[in-house]
Amino acid sequence: MERKKKVRPHIRFYLVLLMFTLETLFLIGLLSCFILIPFVNYIWVPIVFIFLLNCFASIFIINTNVNSGYKISWLIALICLPLGGFILYLMYADKMTTSKMRKLKINPITEELEKGKMDNSLVLNEIKNQNSDAYLVANNIYKNSKSCIYKNTSLDYYSLGDYAFQPILEALNKATKFIFIEYFIIDPGIFFDSVYEILKRKAKEGVDVRLLYDDFGSVFKVKAYFYKDAIKDGIKCFAFNRCRPTVDIRQNNRDHRKIIVIDGIVGFTGGINIADEYINKEQRFGLRKDNCLKITGEAVNGLTNLFIANWNLVDKKTPLDHISYSFETNKYLLTQKIKSDGYIQPFGDIPFDNEETARNAHLQLILKAKKSIYLSTPYLIPDEELLQALCVASESGIDVNIITPGIPDKKMIYAATRSFYNKLCFYGVKIYEYTPGFNHLKMMVVDDDFCLTGTVNFDYRSFYLHFENDLFIFNNSKIKIMKEDLIKMISESKLIDKDKYLKAPWYRKLLWSILRVFAPLL
Repeated sequence: MERKKKVRPHIRFYLVLLMFTLETLFLIGLLSCFILIPFVNYIWVPIVFIFLLNCFASIFIINTNVNSGYKISWLIALICLPLGGFILYLMYADKMTTSKMRKLKINPITEELEKGKMDNSLVLNEIKNQNSDAYLVANNIYKNSKSCIYKNTSLDYYSLGDYAFQPILEALNKATKFIFIEYFIIDPGIFFDSVYEILKRKAKEGVDVRLLYDDFGSVFKVKAYFYKDAIKDGIKCFAFNRCRPTVDIRQNNRDHRKIIVIDGIVGFTGGINIADEYINKEQRFGLRKDNCLKITGEAVNGLTNLFIANWNLVDKKTPLDHISYSFETNKYLLTQKIKSDGYIQPFGDIPFDNEETARNAHLQLILKAKKSIYLSTPYLIPDEELLQALCVASESGIDVNIITPGIPDKKMIYAATRSFYNKLCFYGVKIYEYTPGFNHLKMMVVDDDFCLTGTVNFDYRSFYLHFENDLFIFNNSKIKIMKEDLIKMISESKLIDKDKYLKAPWYRKLLWSILRVFAPLL
């Protein structure tokens, strides 16, 4: 199939960027004039005022319930830009200052997740009798993200997006009741066009088809009002968190999830987006290494609940109910008996509930590791606790391996990723850069028994700012295949020469230190 020439809607993005910049400069200039001009002959007055303003802002930041690395980045911004830093914090920092603001944001989502959550005590107790570490991780996820852990589910693992392309199309073609799709990026081409044709046809057949895509993630891919065209084609569609040419801290909170649910019995998730570069029909940074997972059975219910919670956040007129779309209601559509294979817990993260579920699950598993840790991530920007946990694990004799991209897609973030190498190398962590291309795989396998994989990057944005979804997998036969995939990646990667980072000149180490300070804001 010949690649279509696509319309690249750059204008809207650059208009939003320009308006953000102009509004920021205007407010900084306005406040500067308001403070400085009346006291032009008494310059010490505005200096003292700005000093007190920064002191107040610093005390406020220190007392916020956010990660310490994020606080430090903003505190240094206040020091470097005494007035500008304060305004930038007011305008762009992802924060909630009152309990009322927290309730307004959190309640609608958590209430929806509670509706779809079942009593999970029997399964949790069963896991507790098998492995106390698995129980603690699963129970923490269950409590904080309202996500159940399931048995009676089969799992298929696709080590490249290329291998998932046809299975996704085949599953969509079999839909009889509903199709839910939620993605960060949709991009016209072989992959998306094939999916979209099926969605249009299924909608005409009476299937309930719903599409949710992130507006910022797709801003360079589809037209500004693509969702209107989709609605004309019979597809219920929303652009999540629309990009607006006005200052709005919600622009930080992107929908980074990747979810497909078909009839409540089959689901897909993983790192791939619905775009040709994710199935290597288009290559910008060499081979794009990523994964996709197909789950069939009870655990699909977890993906359905996540989709419904976000859908009801944007569709206030006709909210979905969880029961009609649940696995329990639709399990009669299964054409074959599901062979249970271990335990699977689909869960999500929301950016303003002060519960960093995905981050904490990674930290728990790193601290509980006894033999090995294999971690693949496109962006390695950990907070201090995660960084220290990896270092302590390695120093304790655990085999810690991290795979990052050999070819970057974002050079600034790539530089920030490499700024963490010297400390990790000092403690014996082995770091590999995936030389065939860009490594977009987000996966951690611990001790052959546990796996976390999905949409979560090992960085601040995924852990603290984005809507994400992940799978916690325990005692499943596919974990061995996933680990083998990571080992195969290592065989194709370049081992970082630790001396290059441990014996680097002072000015380079200084640059890395500066990058690490501001990495949380990238």
